[in-house]
Amino acid sequence: MIQTLVKTTTIFAAMASAATLPVRSTGTSQTFRLAANVTNFDLTPSLQGQELTYTPNADCNADVTFAPAGQGSVFYTTGSSVNVLNFSGDDASPSAGIVVTPGGTATVPSYNTVQLQCGAVTAGVTVAPDENVWDLQFQGGSWMACPMDGAVVLSFKKAGQRTLLGCADVQLLPVCDSTQGDVDGSVEVSCQA
Repeated sequence: MIQTLVKTTTIFAAMASAATLPVRSTGTSQTFRLAANVTNFDLTPSLQGQELTYTPNADCNADVTFAPAGQGSVFYTTGSSVNVLNFSGDDASPSAGIVVTPGGTATVPSYNTVQLQCGAVTAGVTVAPDENVWDLQFQGGSWMACPMDGAVVLSFKKAGQRTLLGCADVQLLPVCDSTQGDVDGSVEVSCQA
């Protein structure tokens, strides 16, 4: 009986960890969506596979949030920043960059959210390889998805900081998206096709 329970528990643990392992990149593109791979503390409903997006507004400044798979915003990277081509979605609107404002103490991150702002970027935010998998990176830290005001927002934590209570740890993987074509100044990334 106990041996069966141990085997069953081991199988379930292996299946649970396998469900969150990153998929190797299978294609390349200059534009991509960023999908969540939950690595710890998933939310309900699950964030696995949800994609980064934002709600355009007149202020040209928006929190980065999560949308269902296939409905995320299309991004590109220059190698030193990650951006959207047109903040409002039309050709006349300006581009906008991901802005990260780290903070907190040595062990506790701030409640600052990651934003998308016109005419601004945080240098060093990029999509690059981490071992065999390309993902969104900044200063050796990692990403959290936190419920806030009826949405799930993206936050950043520096290396050594814990995950905020109620937040999920996520890795953000590029999913190939060629709907916008090539973008001047962008860098091709490996992505999931």
